[in-house]
This record gives sequence, C-alpha cells and structure tokens, in this order.
Amino acid sequence: MVENKNTDHCPVELTALILGKKWVPTIIFSLKDAELRLGELQRLLGCSKKILIEQLNILVSHKIVENRKVYKGNTVESYYSLTSCGDELLPILKDMKTFGCKFEENIKK
Repeated sequence: MVENKNTDHCPVELTALILGKKWVPTIIFSLKDAELRLGELQRLLGCSKKILIEQLNILVSHKIVENRKVYKGNTVESYYSLTSCGDELLPILKDMKTFGCKFEENIKK
C-alpha cells in the first residue's frame, strides 16, 4: 500500500509507487475491457493466488479496482473491475507499452 507519511509526494513518484508493484500494470490492463472473477484473472495472468489477492486488495483500497460481490446461496463470487480512477491509468499503461516496444527494438539493434 502507498503509505501517506509524507504528503509532499511528487505526482510522478506517487504514480510510479502505484504502478511499480509487481503484477499491478498487468492486472489493470487485464481489466480494461471486462469485469473478471479472481479465478479468471489468475488463469489469464499466471500468477499465484496469494500475490493476486494481495495486489487486488491494495488496488481496491486505492479505489483503482472495484470488488463487486455476488451472493449465490452459501457462496460468494467476487468480480473485479476498474473504477473511473483505474480507467484514467489506461492511457499511461498504453504509453508505457508503446515505449517498451520501441525500447526493446532499440536494444536489439
């Protein structure tokens, strides 16, 4: 979680703190088009359930991802989707993807 000890964070540093966590950019990018259940996200990403839950909980606490619970009898299904704040990160991630592709081409030369 991003700690709020120093309220004078540089906005770029704050964004990097959020997006710099393992799996976070991939989770956000995976939720860009659809609401997904935990198992669907896990299969899509190929990461451990423990790590995925930890990162999703952080993203939910920062209001980047929403967790909608559906009660079906004795079971609860959790559906994850991006909030409007999470949607605002998508152009940044697309720019990062573009940069990464160009950078990869340059280092191969």
